Amino acid sequence: GGVVKALVNGVEQPTRSGGDKGVVLRSKVNLRHHVESIDTTEDGTRVVGLTARRVGGKIVKVKATEGVICNAPMWSLRKLIKNEKALNILSGGSDDVTVEKQSGSVAAQSWIIDSEVDPRTGRGSVIRPSRQQQSNEERTLIADNLLAKCDEAEMTGSFLHLHVALDAKDLDLDSLEPHYTVMDRGLEGDDRIMNGLPDGPCGELNMIAVSNPCVLDRTLAPEGYVIVHAYGAGNEPYDIWKSKSNDDETSTLTSARTDGEEDIDSRDSGDRYQSSTYNAMKDARGEALWRAIESIIPDARERTVLAMLGSPLTHERYLRRPNGSYGAAFEDCLKDGSTPIPNLTLAGDGVFPGIGIPAVALSGASAANGMVKVIEQWRCLDELKSQKLIT
Repeated sequence: GGVVKALVNGVEQPTRSGGDKGVVLRSKVNLRHHVESIDTTEDGTRVVGLTARRVGGKIVKVKATEGVICNAPMWSLRKLIKNEKALNILSGGSDDVTVEKQSGSVAAQSWIIDSEVDPRTGRGSVIRPSRQQQSNEERTLIADNLLAKCDEAEMTGSFLHLHVALDAKDLDLDSLEPHYTVMDRGLEGDDRIMNGLPDGPCGELNMIAVSNPCVLDRTLAPEGYVIVHAYGAGNEPYDIWKSKSNDDETSTLTSARTDGEEDIDSRDSGDRYQSSTYNAMKDARGEALWRAIESIIPDARERTVLAMLGSPLTHERYLRRPNGSYGAAFEDCLKDGSTPIPNLTLAGDGVFPGIGIPAVALSGASAANGMVKVIEQWRCLDELKSQKLIT
């Protein structure tokens, strides 16, 4: 949509290197290119580019002139590096780099699931208590092992999203706010104890954010309509959506790929509920989001002309987020994006300062600055000043 186009335009706008008579540089954003691997020299000491797969299966090689900035989820780094020598370097010389490991396979989850509770009937999890501090021996063991830090970083919860388009006839938008926070079970949560732990304000689908952007800009929806977005940020456990052994037929999961232009490889898509069960699960889990919207617009369901609900499996499948995770727990974020391979830099929500668009943008800017010489940075600033974009 328009947001994606604006971001692409921002990256692809031409810049001039070396003043008015310098070379015009242009960047290119390649959409619908799934990165298969980060390629390295034979000895693994430098990255040389990427191998990507386009829609339809065509393989494309992308050569890196300076290096590679990787903002893939930190749990995906291991499977992107195919060269065992490079894996050894990233592991600080550990011998345990040839063992097959899948993204997220050893990562701790932020939520503890109660297997006795049907997730379609209500709350079935609690936030895991803070982990015990690692011993000095454990810290020493992984101090130089970047891959271990990435593999074992704690995954925060996922999202449940509800996007609705409403008929705005006789709806007084001026009496509404652009954003609300709704506590579905109140600040203290319910009175149920699970695994010896209470509920709370950050409990499963308790704190719901409701965005009502048409209050600020009526042009975001066609005349006579408004759009509303309700979501639980990081408070939807992934494990309740996973397949379980010996489930009855109605709870069977599949990993069937989607049809059409997405052409998403089933290896990367994760398990999905079969249509009837998956939709029933979404309907049940989405009730908390509907209640949040109805607390603001009581007749929202009657006004609805379109409703779309996204689950943790949506995040996992289409955004390629391992376990649909919001990102790494802050205490497990890498302190910076540097790696033992000099021209490979990491960015994203697994690198300080962590989760959120401003934080991720900062880690990306830091990574980009690390790839550009100081004199080039000054030239870029001079160019921006000449265009009166900065003062």
